[in-house]
Amino acid sequence: MFDLKGKVALVTGAAKGIGRDVADTLEGHGATVVASDIDPSPDGSARGAMLRHDVTSEADWDAVLGDIKAREGRLDILVNNAGIILNKPFLDTSLDELRRVLRINVESVWIGMQKAAPLMTGGSGSIVNLSSIYGQLAGPMHAAYSASKGAVRLMTKGVAVEFARSGSGIRVNSVHPGPVETALGLSGLEPAVAAGRFPDMEAAKAFVASGFPMGRWANTGDVAGAVLFLASDASRFMTGTELVVDGGYSLL
Repeated sequence: MFDLKGKVALVTGAAKGIGRDVADTLEGHGATVVASDIDPSPDGSARGAMLRHDVTSEADWDAVLGDIKAREGRLDILVNNAGIILNKPFLDTSLDELRRVLRINVESVWIGMQKAAPLMTGGSGSIVNLSSIYGQLAGPMHAAYSASKGAVRLMTKGVAVEFARSGSGIRVNSVHPGPVETALGLSGLEPAVAAGRFPDMEAAKAFVASGFPMGRWANTGDVAGAVLFLASDASRFMTGTELVVDGGYSLL
């Protein structure tokens, strides 16, 4: 069901965290995976076929996709995973900070879809955009982040309709994780610990976990599984949909 043999995939922001697990998962199911990141080896252990890629740069997108075209001739799967989080009160967030979040989280997805679509010529392309539950609901100190992920959510739907009606065969869906236990996800707790709301990070993590009906944080594999489903032919009649991966967190 999740056989990706013969498929070529690009995963952005893949040097660590969710992106790295997604890349490994797609590769483990047979895809030829090109992984990219603005810092290809932050931990000194870059995986194979890792390309340096500033996702806000059209020139970098041209270079990465040009490399894929030269080596593979086409692209079947694009996972727009690269992104940042800003945890800051609305009144303290500057316009420049908002613009940076929108540039990395929204403009990069727009550019990526526009640049990649001409390479997705096999009649069954799949684009998976990483949004967030905070693109669907409010969160404290998440105004800029929510604005960006809400934009990704509706951009995905708009492009999905256009591509479906065009007969391109390209499906576009979004994944909406809740809090994930990664360095990026845990960074949101640091201000609360620094402000004395929790005695330490472990206490903060336990508090958040208690808010999940399923009783634990998400891990990167939980998100990678959802991306795998949307990337594969198992979801061939799904486009413009949003998969929530949050252990029931957003139900309460």
